[in-house]
Amino acid sequence: MARTFLVEGDKTFKIGVPDETKITFGPWSPPRDPTSKYGGDEGGKRGTLRVYQGSKENILACFSGVKSFRDLSVTYTELIAKEEGAVIWKSDDKGYEREEKITRDQQWAEVPAIAPGKPKKKRA
Repeated sequence: MARTFLVEGDKTFKIGVPDETKITFGPWSPPRDPTSKYGGDEGGKRGTLRVYQGSKENILACFSGVKSFRDLSVTYTELIAKEEGAVIWKSDDKGYEREEKITRDQQWAEVPAIAPGKPKKKRA
């Protein structure tokens, strides 16, 4: 039975791998500065996802620029903050008046495996 992983980084994509594969995640190479994680710059903090068949001598795939990954059998929910409000103001010869109505709420929401993207603009 194959496992499916959602991979997020420079691109967001899915990979399907057999159950017996080994997955590792880490920097492309050891950091230049041993005191800083992944080399110090933001780009260097992205990792490399490697897929092996059996041993490390038999690499099947290597993906760089990876921020995170997860097996899609793992459910994922986020605490989403919801805020709605309106500001009503009135200014006339009798003065200035301002009224704010704001409601705040939080809820747990399951995040889809790949969120729908924004439609691309067509070129004329």
